[in-house]
Amino acid sequence: MRLIVSADTHLGSPIRSVALRNPELGERLKQASFDTFRRIVEMAISENADALILAGDIFDSDFPDLKSRAFLITQLSHAASAGIPTVLIRGNHDALLDHTNHGSLGPDIHLLHEGNPTVEIGNAMFHGLSFDKSHMAKSLLPEYPEPVVGRTNVGLMHTSLGGSPGHDPYAPCSEQDLLAHGYDLWCLGHIHMPFERRSGSALAVMPGIPQPRHYGERYGGSVAVITLGDGVPQLEHRDVGHLRFIEAKLDLTECGDQAEALDHIGAALKAAQDPLRFTAVRLQVATARHTADDLQVLATELLESVDDVFLDKIKVLPPKNLTDDKVNDLARLMRAEVQEDGFRQACAEMLDDMRNALPPGARDALPEDALTELLNEAIGEVSLSLHGVDAQ
Repeated sequence: MRLIVSADTHLGSPIRSVALRNPELGERLKQASFDTFRRIVEMAISENADALILAGDIFDSDFPDLKSRAFLITQLSHAASAGIPTVLIRGNHDALLDHTNHGSLGPDIHLLHEGNPTVEIGNAMFHGLSFDKSHMAKSLLPEYPEPVVGRTNVGLMHTSLGGSPGHDPYAPCSEQDLLAHGYDLWCLGHIHMPFERRSGSALAVMPGIPQPRHYGERYGGSVAVITLGDGVPQLEHRDVGHLRFIEAKLDLTECGDQAEALDHIGAALKAAQDPLRFTAVRLQVATARHTADDLQVLATELLESVDDVFLDKIKVLPPKNLTDDKVNDLARLMRAEVQEDGFRQACAEMLDDMRNALPPGARDALPEDALTELLNEAIGEVSLSLHGVDAQ
C-alpha cells in the first residue's frame, strides 16, 4: 500500500506579516498554498497512490471562506474519480471541515471524528479523531481505537507531541506512548518541520508544512510518501512547495561604490533563482557603508530583471573587521548579558506581550523561538551605530 501523507496546508492563510513587507510576495504566497495542494493531488494520481492522507489544518482559520472549501472538495473529488480515496481529520484551524454545519465532503472522502473514527481501505484500518475546538489541552491518544488484529493499522493525529518551539501545546502526547499504541504508522500534523520517529516496526511521521508561509518555516515544503507492506514502513520525503524561503549572505565591506554593491546583490539574487519554484530571499549583509533602506532600494531595482525571485527582508550586520576596541568590548559585554537567565526571561515576556497584541494572522512575524535572533540583531544595530553607521 502506497500513501501520500500531508498536513498543515493552511489553505487561504492571509500571510499578513509577509504582506506588510512585500504585498506582491504576500499574494504569491496565498496562491502558492492552493497551487501546492493541487500538486499534491496530482502526485497522488500520477503515482497511483492507494490513499491520500491529510492530518489536519487543511484550512487556516474559522472564517467562512467557502471558496477555499469548494476548492478542497473539487480537488479531492478529482482524486476520488481517479480511484484514490482521501482520509482526513480536523486540526485546530479547521472549522470549515465541521461536517455538522457544512455537510459531507463527498464520496471516498473520509473525515474521521468521534462518531466515525475508523475507515477500512484495502487491508488497512485508518483511525483518527478530529478537533472539536481550537484548543485541546489533553492527549487524545487514550480515545483512539485499539489496533485491529491481522490488519495494517494507521493513525491520524494532530498534536504537538511533547512540545515544539513556536507551537502552542495541542493534544500533547509522548512519542513513547504514541509508538507503543500498536499502530504500524502514525501520520501527524501541527508541527511544520518534517521529522520521523521509529520504534521497532512502528513509524510516526510529520510530513512538514507543504508550502512554507514565512522564513521561519523554510525547512518545510514537503509531503511524505510511505509504502506499507511486510516489516517496517518505508518513508520518502518529497518536495512539493511552489515557493521557498532562503537566506543569502553578502559581505559588502570592501565595496567602494554603488556599482560594485549592485554587482554583488545582483549576483546573489540571480543565484537564488530555481527553475521549479519561486524564491523569497532574506539578505544578510555585512557592511559599514549601507543602511537597510539603501540596500532595499538597490535590491528592488535589480529584481525588475530577475524572474521568480522576491525580497523577503534585509538584515544588516556589522563587519567583522571593525576595529574600535571599546565598541567591540561593549558588544561582547552585551552578548554576555543577553545569555543571563533573568534578562532572557524578561525579554521573553515582552516578546509574548507583543505577540498577543498582534492580530492572529500576523503573529508569525514574532514566533516564540525568535528571541535569540532578535537580540543578536539588536546588538548588531547598536554596534553599527556606535561605529558611526546609521543602521536600520
